[in-house]
Amino acid sequence: MYFECSCRDSSKRVFDEDALLRDVVTWNSMIAGLMRNGDIVDAEKVFDEMPQRDVISWSSMIMGYVQNGNLEDGLECFRSMRERGVRPNEAALASVLSASAMLGLLGYGRFIHSTIESLRLRVTIPVGTALVDMYAKCGCIEMSRFLFNRMAKKDVWTWNVMICGLASHDHAKEALELFQRFIGEGFRPVNVTFIGVLSACSKAGLVSEGRHYFRLMLDGYGIQPEMEHYGCMVDLLGRAGLIDEAVELIEAMEVPPDPVLWATLLDACKVHGFVEMGERIGNKLLQLDPNHDGHYVQLAGIYAKARKWEDVVRVRRLMIERVNNKLAGWSLIEVDGRVHRFVSGDRDHEHSSDIYKLLETIGLRITEACHSAKHLTCFA
Repeated sequence: MYFECSCRDSSKRVFDEDALLRDVVTWNSMIAGLMRNGDIVDAEKVFDEMPQRDVISWSSMIMGYVQNGNLEDGLECFRSMRERGVRPNEAALASVLSASAMLGLLGYGRFIHSTIESLRLRVTIPVGTALVDMYAKCGCIEMSRFLFNRMAKKDVWTWNVMICGLASHDHAKEALELFQRFIGEGFRPVNVTFIGVLSACSKAGLVSEGRHYFRLMLDGYGIQPEMEHYGCMVDLLGRAGLIDEAVELIEAMEVPPDPVLWATLLDACKVHGFVEMGERIGNKLLQLDPNHDGHYVQLAGIYAKARKWEDVVRVRRLMIERVNNKLAGWSLIEVDGRVHRFVSGDRDHEHSSDIYKLLETIGLRITEACHSAKHLTCFA
């Protein structure tokens, strides 16, 4: 009750009053409350101190990690749970499938799927939906479609992830047909449904259909467009070269537009060669978000395409002067069920020396292959 009322300290005081009165439910309530509050370190401490744990203890930790964005920790916690022979519940499965989907870790997602099958766990609607979503986001749209069609019962979110999955894989016609089936089944679309529908229109260049569904969303279902819906429409209009219409749409928004909308339009200006419009939008972007290096690169690219080299140099100098907090890019790789994160120049990994030795070997082999190819070309 105290956690629900945002009284963390009161909750902890009750928990600490009499250690002899605690049972596993009390400990689990503390973990769940701390995780909801974002107190991950404290939740880990409570979890480590528990005299005994059940599946709720583990699932509370896994869900907490995933909901707080610590996706890799959630996956590692699930693996630890399985190593101890604990049978996962629906909440744990849905959470780790969601984490696998967000990280794009197909191997781990398949490991979870095989766990479900080997333990003969019941595939509930949330778990089935999470599987459909995971396979779609990890590039296996055929498997996603197969699981979707095999599900006896589906809710609105099951349909949403399939529509969005088909749209992201450029199956626009199928996504729109599925939307019509969705309506025919008596479901009422929500904002996410229209993100999938408009995304399908955008990727397929279906301008008139996109306009129709954008109006239907508001007039037919009373759903107010959010930034993602505007993003799909701006992308659709930009791809079609309808830059003026896209600008009008952005300027008519009731909320301040996200710089991403202008960046999308700037990219469209580059593709279609609209230098003057691109310059205007680019300068607006630099005012809205002066610390984003990508906007300078985009604007310089437009100038380069128009052979305005002095402007290219000017924009690049501005980027050097203004951008000083660029975040390092990172990548993930999955090996034997473990997730490894790497940053450029990383020396912290336990196998970093072996990795760099292998990179040197690959570099040498590439060099040798290039020399061999040149030799054969000259000989020919």
